[in-house]
Amino acid sequence: PVHDALVFLLDNLPPQLHLVIATREDPPIQVSRLRARGQLTELRAVDLRFTEAETADFLNRVMGLDLSAEDIAALETRTEGWIAGLQLAAISIKGRQDASRFIESFSGSNRLVVDYLIEEILDQQPEKIRTFLLQTAICDRFTGSLCDALTGQDSGQQTLENLERANLFIVPLDNERRWYRYHHLFCELLRQHLRQRRPDSVTTLHKHASVWYEQNGFANEAIEHSLRAEEFERAARLIEVQADSFWQRGKQTNLRQWLNLLPAELVVSKPYLCILRAWDQFTSGRQESAEEYLKAAEKALSANYGSATGLFPASRDQLTANDKMKIQGRVAAIRAFLAFTQGDVDEILRYSLKALEFLPDMDQTWRSAAAVVLGDFYSLSGEVAKAHLVRMEALQASKEAGNTYMTLIAGMKLALTLRELGQLEQVIQICQQQFQLANESGLSKSELAGWLLAIWGEVLAERNDLDEALDKAEQGIRLAERGRDVAILGWSFLCLTRVLFARGDLAGAEEIIRKIEDFAREVLVPPWITNLLSAWQLRIWLAQDRLNAVSDWLENGELKLNGYIPYLHEKEYIVLARFLLANGQFDEAANLAKRLLETAEAGGRISRMIEILIIQALLFQAQSDSIQSMKALERTITLAQSGGFVRVFLDEGPRMASLLYEALSSEIEPDQADYVQRLLAAFPVEKPEQRQRTPLQSDEFELIEPLTDREIEVLRLIAEGLSRQEIASQLFLSLNTVKAHARNIYGKLGVHSQMQAVGKARALGVLENK
Repeated sequence: PVHDALVFLLDNLPPQLHLVIATREDPPIQVSRLRARGQLTELRAVDLRFTEAETADFLNRVMGLDLSAEDIAALETRTEGWIAGLQLAAISIKGRQDASRFIESFSGSNRLVVDYLIEEILDQQPEKIRTFLLQTAICDRFTGSLCDALTGQDSGQQTLENLERANLFIVPLDNERRWYRYHHLFCELLRQHLRQRRPDSVTTLHKHASVWYEQNGFANEAIEHSLRAEEFERAARLIEVQADSFWQRGKQTNLRQWLNLLPAELVVSKPYLCILRAWDQFTSGRQESAEEYLKAAEKALSANYGSATGLFPASRDQLTANDKMKIQGRVAAIRAFLAFTQGDVDEILRYSLKALEFLPDMDQTWRSAAAVVLGDFYSLSGEVAKAHLVRMEALQASKEAGNTYMTLIAGMKLALTLRELGQLEQVIQICQQQFQLANESGLSKSELAGWLLAIWGEVLAERNDLDEALDKAEQGIRLAERGRDVAILGWSFLCLTRVLFARGDLAGAEEIIRKIEDFAREVLVPPWITNLLSAWQLRIWLAQDRLNAVSDWLENGELKLNGYIPYLHEKEYIVLARFLLANGQFDEAANLAKRLLETAEAGGRISRMIEILIIQALLFQAQSDSIQSMKALERTITLAQSGGFVRVFLDEGPRMASLLYEALSSEIEPDQADYVQRLLAAFPVEKPEQRQRTPLQSDEFELIEPLTDREIEVLRLIAEGLSRQEIASQLFLSLNTVKAHARNIYGKLGVHSQMQAVGKARALGVLENK
């Protein structure tokens, strides 16, 4: 009768009257009709929940707590803005010294929350609803038919809709009212209640959930619930069936967590699980453990053990020849990757070719992996052109296999090859394309995306876009550190080191080097990373004029001045040539630089050639051989111009500016002159207190043109502190002529004062540094 009277009132409501109803659940009136007519204003749970700002105001001002922004955000997330939950949390926090720790553990098992939810919510429900709530709470999300599978009833959808109308801590996940979840704290309470009151039913419910999820194509949830039910054989079968799909989508973390939950004896009895485990151990830098799992896979294979999956026979009968070849091929592929981390090029070639020989054509995922590591063989052998070809094929194979994870890896390997080939713009294009792919595939927060950003940042640094470079590289490190891939993290750190060096932050670069060294004490870091690490440390010491530190390292190292130059140590030998130049050992430096250039040319490594030619140009300059110095520099400019190299010149400081200035004064091609002008414009002016071998970045200046001999003479006298009248007297010029020369000097150097002109001229090597 009350509701009937309410409906009558609404139907006959005069226009000046507004009715306000406060209720936990929707009243049985025609709400949808009123909503359609625009006669209804609704404030529901989503409107009433506290925002983070309101949560902060309530906790700190009203409740008198002094919580940090991080603690407030965590509590708002845990309570989902539920004011009663926030109030209960605040009551519990008062007087505590460990508020942050309490907030981390605040859940539906908290005594005050439990009491409130049981007394105010759970105990008020009919027995049938209480049972439904407890049985369905084992799932993070649920739909009507899943609830039916868990409860043994056929009214799941109707019950969910009734719970929503009753606002019973249930959250719809879509607009079709198909999928729901419980409020986090309420769900935790229900699960705790289920374990306490009906412990025998928990395992059965997880079994039912796993079966439903498998039948309806939700592999992830099927595996999770099977593990919670401790149905390990079933879980192993599901993992084997779905592993390739998860691996292709970059879900290595899921696979790792599941394998950790399986009994060790079960894992080693199944060849494919051994392969998955070996890959996980390999990427984590645990080489010996990876090899043990590979041996276990071979042992299980020789025992002809099969499991009921699409990969292996449905019984313990003899494996087919195709199955055996597939397993042997995957084992060989991982061994090739293991050899890659050890820098053993012969073993990389042996096992990658063996993998491609054994892997069936249909196993495109692992064939693409084998192609990637074959590209690594050519890369570590210094054969960049072949590495480029193979890595292009690996990228295409990965795309055809639909393997997003391996496509990203192949793309990044290709980017590194293009970097060596000096094609910086193409590297940036690949990074942009790959990052878009990572976004589209849900991998934008993965360690692979971190590696991609780090590589991108390093190339931006070479193009002298230092702010964007630092942003990309630091983002990349944060993502790479989330994962466990040693090679990815190590390479990302090296990219950040290069960015910091370009910015003149030598202390920051050394701090990163210390991080890598600490990291290398815990796991096996590939030698090509440790070698590059050594090269950067030596380069930093040279920039700091710490020649003794470089000399001590070289005496204790393995570099041989007249011996064979292995590709893996090439970067260190380039720094050795720099040291010999800085130490005045010109003949030794010239001999080493010549040999380095020959090997770089043979491998087509343009980026290395540019750096070595710069050393040669500086070496000839130091020996006052202007003709040879200009020849080396002009060749460098030819190679560097197409790639847009900048920092490789700027990092050399005033000596290189002087060479470039000299080149601009000589007869060079117009397009090369434009490029040299852009390089000179990028050189920063050093303040007196910032005289460093590696100058800090400043804003770019306008393009300059060479000063005349007379202008240089005027500028030199300005630098000596002479007034314009004194300069005019000394040079037998009129005062107006001196003023005209000064205006030309300012215009050509792009400056506005005497101090700036002198500073820029010294930075460019036009004037000697005092």
